[in-house]
Amino acid sequence: MDKRVFVYWGIGMLMCCTIGYSQNSPNNLSIQQAVETATANYPTIRAKMLAIDANERDAEAKKLNYTMPSVVFQAQTLFASSNQVRGTYFSNEGAAIPSSGTTNIDGFASEPVFSSFTTILTSYKLATFGKKEADLKVANASIQQAKLDYEKEVYVHKAKVSDAYILSLVFQEATKIQQKNLERAQAFYQTIKANAIAGLRAGVDTSLAVADIAKAKILLIESQKLAEQQKVRLAELLGLPQNQYQLLDTKLDGTQPFALANNSSDNLSNHPVLRFFEARINTSTLKINSIQKSYLPAIMARGAVWAKGSGIEDHLGADGNYVYNQSLSGLGFRAYNYMLGLTTVWNMSDIFRIKKEASAQHSLSQVYQKERDEATIKIQSEVAQSAIEYQKAKEVFEQIPLQLTSAKAAYAQAQSRYQAGLGTILEVTQTQMILNRAEIDEIVARNNVWRAVLHQYASKGELSVFLNQFN
Repeated sequence: MDKRVFVYWGIGMLMCCTIGYSQNSPNNLSIQQAVETATANYPTIRAKMLAIDANERDAEAKKLNYTMPSVVFQAQTLFASSNQVRGTYFSNEGAAIPSSGTTNIDGFASEPVFSSFTTILTSYKLATFGKKEADLKVANASIQQAKLDYEKEVYVHKAKVSDAYILSLVFQEATKIQQKNLERAQAFYQTIKANAIAGLRAGVDTSLAVADIAKAKILLIESQKLAEQQKVRLAELLGLPQNQYQLLDTKLDGTQPFALANNSSDNLSNHPVLRFFEARINTSTLKINSIQKSYLPAIMARGAVWAKGSGIEDHLGADGNYVYNQSLSGLGFRAYNYMLGLTTVWNMSDIFRIKKEASAQHSLSQVYQKERDEATIKIQSEVAQSAIEYQKAKEVFEQIPLQLTSAKAAYAQAQSRYQAGLGTILEVTQTQMILNRAEIDEIVARNNVWRAVLHQYASKGELSVFLNQFN
């Protein structure tokens, strides 16, 4: 059998991980540092932080819309004719241009004059019949939703980084084991070579030992490749360039996880993912109320001052028409006015549109509820799967001492038999492969227990409890 089978079975089976995190690259990286680095630097998480800021500013803008009065200033100077006829006109969304003045007794005048008009208009929403409160509740709920979205993203990413970190540890340990396996093969080759030179062993044994060294080197190269690839994946999740760093944590000893696994809770109400979905449903419900409130009118307190100038004199000429003065003196203000009062506008037909908008938002709320239900089912499934994963990983780990002890004994016995002339080199190489597989199985089983415990805590929303074990 090719020894690569054992490496691919033991290490390649772990390649089902999601990856990456952070920025300031420490030379020695603990699992806590990895999580903190990723949280600070990963682009998606930073984007969620910016989304919080955007929602907070939007809430401030909505609040100002209700608390600050609107002050509008306009000024204009025109050079235009001012013919007028009696009759009604509609502004038609501002497209109709008004004229002021009286009609000429002898028809129309083509002479233009300068005129000016300046206004300062202040408006304040005095009463909104609940619209203000509804809008501000939506704004505050949107901020809370953005914060919980950030916490969800951080939580999910922390779980990915922690899993990737543990995988990096197992690949790193596997490389050390393959290096040890190569040294073992080289040492055995030296023994065979000496015996062959002394005529105590056939030359074919030397050739088989050389082939065994080549196989051990191939296994080492493959192991190094997997370890380096995993290191790149971890750097990706950290949001780092492919910097060099050392993995620090040595607490993955195979016994500590059993105690941790018994301390996890089955309460999912505080799970960051579910909290985000609940916040989204709450925001949507508040939007329905805000939409319904928008049907009601607002009572506006208004005040204004304005001034107007014109090149048309106030007195009549000899012909009975007003005198037209085309000089710039028409720009000077000649009339001043002010206004105070209450106004309201109520578009009563909006009720039909608003009912449709509220119905659409209600449908969105139902969509969010179904997505929440799906997320709950998925998390419950993850909890159940992680329990099975932990139980089976524990059972496998309990078999490892027997496998490793027996493999070491078999290898030692095969070497002794070979050196005494009672065994063949094939027995030695076969037991060496069995020992190598047992050593790989040992680190895989140990790390699988840790990953199973990680998945248990992560699926239940208690990842911080797991990470606190490394403080």
